[in-house]
Amino acid sequence: MCACWDLEGPISILDFAAELGKELSKKSQLNLRNYNMGDFFKMISNYDDYIIDIPGVKEKLNIPDYQPGDTLRIMAPLYVASYTDTELINLARSNLGLLPGCKELMKILHKDWDIYVISTSYTHFAHTVTAALDIPKDHVYCTDFNIKKLTEGLNDIKSSVDVLIREIFQKYLNNNKDLNTVIEDLNNFFWKGEESDFIKVMNKIKVRGGKRKELAVEEISKKIGIPISEMIALGDSITDIDMLQRLKNEDGIAISFNGNRFSLKRANVAVTSPNNLGTLPIFQFKKDIYNFLDSWELKYETFKHDPKKISNELISNESKYYFIKYNFIPDLRDLTNKSKEQIEEITLIQERMRKKVRGWGGTLG
Repeated sequence: MCACWDLEGPISILDFAAELGKELSKKSQLNLRNYNMGDFFKMISNYDDYIIDIPGVKEKLNIPDYQPGDTLRIMAPLYVASYTDTELINLARSNLGLLPGCKELMKILHKDWDIYVISTSYTHFAHTVTAALDIPKDHVYCTDFNIKKLTEGLNDIKSSVDVLIREIFQKYLNNNKDLNTVIEDLNNFFWKGEESDFIKVMNKIKVRGGKRKELAVEEISKKIGIPISEMIALGDSITDIDMLQRLKNEDGIAISFNGNRFSLKRANVAVTSPNNLGTLPIFQFKKDIYNFLDSWELKYETFKHDPKKISNELISNESKYYFIKYNFIPDLRDLTNKSKEQIEEITLIQERMRKKVRGWGGTLG
């Protein structure tokens, strides 16, 4: 049996690239101390959502290969100019940000499940987190990011950064952080200008998001000889939409885990939980998932405030033990039989949990 996990959200509460972005204000290389670079990262993240979410934008800009999560491609030159590979590895090791229950869940799943991670995360973070969970490196599909190689032959990134930060970002701030006021400036900077060193670095990055996550699912399916219809995938954001949609189309289990409006649209199961062990019943009842979810939803009101009240016939003793131990109960939903109004309600519930668990990172698309 095979499960494909997104990393940031379903496994780690951190958005590693966003954390790197915020720290740019403290780095001396580009002299950005006077700027809130967390706000800059959010501007770029919203710009990424705009490119993906608005029909016709990719065609207008002639960037057909742009994928959800290419925020990490756009931000890469700033990181190349400010960090070393060693720094990123040490930062990853200093805080894995594992969701509660994650290590225990993975120990359980390793007995019967082949666990893969498909993530937009840079290699430094993805390989560090998965190593801590005993997930082999060849089971990790992420964004290759070798700073040492990327800096070779570069002469001047700083002049481009001056335009991007001190002109375009400053304009964004001057206009109450209204993205619409700088969209054309961003379009011109990233897609219509000359190939500066900044753009050269950016164009070397292939982020493992969107269609590239779906391609990873295909590759894994062929490699291990398990049809996609027999797989489980978990995601929480815009970068996961193609992976989730593919499993949904092929009658696999596509889970929106503490997700947002992007992931909910493409999933057939929703798991809202402050603890990773909230997914355990989905794995245990995979073969009869929709009957299980029907029973869970039918009785949910009778036990939602007290895990001890969950019927022993409803879930395994193992799941109930962990729910009592950590005093939580996951909200588990079958999305295939829900009305538009019900989906909107579930979206609000998931987004609230996403922000509660992930903090600032939970506000990103």
